[in-house]
Amino acid sequence: MGYDDGVARMRRLLDQMSAEVAVLEPPASAEEEGAGAAAPAEERVPDPVATAPTARRPVPWSRPWVRSLTSTVGVGLLSVLLWRLFGAGIQGWAVGLGMDDERGALMGALLITGAAAAAVVAGGGGVRAARLGGVVAFLAIQVGPFLVRGSRTATTEGLSAHLRLRGWILQPLGMLLLAVLVVSIGAALGQLVRSDLAGVYRAVRRRRGGWAGPAVFLLFAIIAAGPAMTAVQDGPISALYDYSTPATGAAHEAGGGPELAAGGLALPGAPGAAGARAGAADTLPGRERPGHIESFTVDGRPSLVYVPGDYAAEPTRDFPVVYFLHGYPGNEDQWIGDGAQLPHVLDQLISTGELPPVLAVMPDGNGQALSDAEWGNSRRGDRVEDWLVGRAVPEVDHRYRTLGTGFRAVAGLSSGGFGAINLALRHPDVFRWAASYSGFFFGRRDIFGADQPANSPALIASHVPPVARMPLFLGTGDTDRVFLAQQSAFVATLHDLGWLPVHEDLVAGGHGWEAWRLEMVHSLQWLGGLWGSDPGTPQCRTSCNG
Repeated sequence: MGYDDGVARMRRLLDQMSAEVAVLEPPASAEEEGAGAAAPAEERVPDPVATAPTARRPVPWSRPWVRSLTSTVGVGLLSVLLWRLFGAGIQGWAVGLGMDDERGALMGALLITGAAAAAVVAGGGGVRAARLGGVVAFLAIQVGPFLVRGSRTATTEGLSAHLRLRGWILQPLGMLLLAVLVVSIGAALGQLVRSDLAGVYRAVRRRRGGWAGPAVFLLFAIIAAGPAMTAVQDGPISALYDYSTPATGAAHEAGGGPELAAGGLALPGAPGAAGARAGAADTLPGRERPGHIESFTVDGRPSLVYVPGDYAAEPTRDFPVVYFLHGYPGNEDQWIGDGAQLPHVLDQLISTGELPPVLAVMPDGNGQALSDAEWGNSRRGDRVEDWLVGRAVPEVDHRYRTLGTGFRAVAGLSSGGFGAINLALRHPDVFRWAASYSGFFFGRRDIFGADQPANSPALIASHVPPVARMPLFLGTGDTDRVFLAQQSAFVATLHDLGWLPVHEDLVAGGHGWEAWRLEMVHSLQWLGGLWGSDPGTPQCRTSCNG
């Protein structure tokens, strides 16, 4: 085949392809046909350069190495920020679950780096880079400080010890493995969140009414956020019952009172029957009015105060005071949440006459150097005991009409129960009644250091002179194994000392609000029996303090 034959064959092939393209194209409009007829044939041929996609210049932030670097640095910075803001709180929460400080710090670091990786990946960061950033951040906020703390930790007094090099190497490696696993899980969760958000965005853009689903979820999140926090802080059962229903005069006359008082909670042998107390309560004009919450601050530390309804109704009367010490982790708000519902409980017990009108003070006992100060003067510099005894108590006596030392009590839950008994034994001239709700009775050496024996109620009870001893209420749940054993041992110690009166209370439940609230009610009913229904009167001030 010659050159001319080849050219002719190529032309026939091009003509055939043009015909096929013409068949596939939609028919042109009249205007287009006219314009096409007027234009030269060569101008109707599309310019391959003009029709080619416009070449995009690469955006600097879209380059893979920039995205990776941004993701790594972003996770690191976010982890450090979250650790500064929430590290101590998460560590305290973990300690409150039964962990020691070191495990609490480890748990906090893992949760924070995992959350930071999830957030960055959900925002568009790279998965591998985010994991690298999380691990580096974990080294900075946990492994490094751990090695420093380890080098400063003293060995057990009285025992010889030698350095274990293997532990110094393997323990950081073990923590690093945990960090890799947790950060990887966080990054994977971030990918899922990003995928879900992208799907929501596409649905909103493409479908009419696509916003309905996200709006419903947002409404659900707004409604459920509060209950979710309640479930974590106080337990989900705490929100199932409300104790705010006030007692009525008819119930007083019938001798029954509200359901809380009628449920068999009166302590056997407590002075006076419920009906007699209710009759006495009817003579006081403010007993049926609910109390209210006030607040004050001393040296930058806040406190809440429950003020009974009778306080305003009887402006010439003085009132007893009960200090309620929160557990750990916690703060003064712990007593007014769904778990304790302390204001409602006090309203009911006061309205039935089982407890005289009292001022209830709820201070914040968290430390500054370490939030878990155990309501004492810790070796790290926190002086919570000095603040409570030397500053808060005088401030309350200055602000309110109080009856003074003879009618000043202190109670607490868990570490607050330890604090209540410890403070009462250390300051019998300040507190004349104390109650522990699932507390413990040996101070922690990591909190008090060399002062640990002097902050252990089980050890210092024998140093309190008989004339200075006050009534003690000790309650715990029947499934609270660790704290139950400690309480039993402490009660035996008190019995050996001949300490009276001591009331031991065993209720159903574990280390939680279902047990604590019942212990609290029992203790206040017992306290009401000791103080009488009206300790504000002159004759009761000299005879009602048992």
